[in-house]
Amino acid sequence: MLSNKLLIFRLGNGKYACDTNYVDRIIKYENLTYLPSLQPSLEGLYNYEGQVIKIYNIAILLGIGIKNEGANKKIIIIKHKDVLVGFVVNEVLEVFNYFREIEDKTRDIKSAINVNQLDFQYVKDMILINDEIVIYLRMDKIVDKELGESDE
Repeated sequence: MLSNKLLIFRLGNGKYACDTNYVDRIIKYENLTYLPSLQPSLEGLYNYEGQVIKIYNIAILLGIGIKNEGANKKIIIIKHKDVLVGFVVNEVLEVFNYFREIEDKTRDIKSAINVNQLDFQYVKDMILINDEIVIYLRMDKIVDKELGESDE
């Protein structure tokens, strides 16, 4: 049985998750350097341990179109292929142990909706946790394709 640890976070009213293997650190939303940009998802730059990294609004990247607001707003620093990038989320909720057996419930979720109308390019899975649907994101794909941050 395969298991992963997932970081569960909130974007607007929805819950999302990413594999903790990609998470370098979770930091407070502060000390950003804002800059004019034609890229609406780019929130600013951040000095992270002496390295300047880009901070993105992941809700805009995913097409959710919500603002990341609230007192619990955090930045999740993601590391993929030696690239560091930050994503703003409304709130970090918990770390969850994800087991393959849970995917059986996922099939029920996918059959209940018309998945042909949804964009799953960044979705690894949909998980039912305490009767709530959590969208398991593929952070590697987001960094590689959407942001073009990877060398490959």
